[in-house]
Amino acid sequence: RTFVGIIILPIVGNAVEHVTAITVAMKDKMDLAMGVAVGSCTQISLFVVPLTVLVGWATDRDMNLNFPHFEVILFVLSVFTVSVVLSTPKSNWLEGSLLMSTYLLLALGFWFENVTNYDR
Repeated sequence: RTFVGIIILPIVGNAVEHVTAITVAMKDKMDLAMGVAVGSCTQISLFVVPLTVLVGWATDRDMNLNFPHFEVILFVLSVFTVSVVLSTPKSNWLEGSLLMSTYLLLALGFWFENVTNYDR
C-alpha cells in the first residue's frame, strides 16, 4: 500500500505536470520548469495530505500523520538531496542522475518496507 501511494500514484496523478515541466525545460525555460515541479510538491504536502487526514476523520477511518521512522528518514534525505541540487543555478547530467537515483532508491525502500499496523 505504501509503495502504490508514494511511488505509483504521484507519477500517474501528475503526468500532465511532468510533461509540462519537461516541455518547458526543453525550451530552455528552467525557472518555469522548476516552478511547476516544486509547486506540485508543495501543493501535495500542504493541501492534499492534511485534507486526506480530515476526510479520514469524517468517514471514521484511521488516518493520521504518524509516519514510521524509516519513512521520515527517507523523506529528510530526499529533501536534503533536492536542496543540494537546487542550490546551484546551473545543472548537468550528473545532478539529474542523482535525482533519478534518489527516486529509484526511495522506490526500492518503500517496495521492501515492512508495513506495520498502528492500532489504537
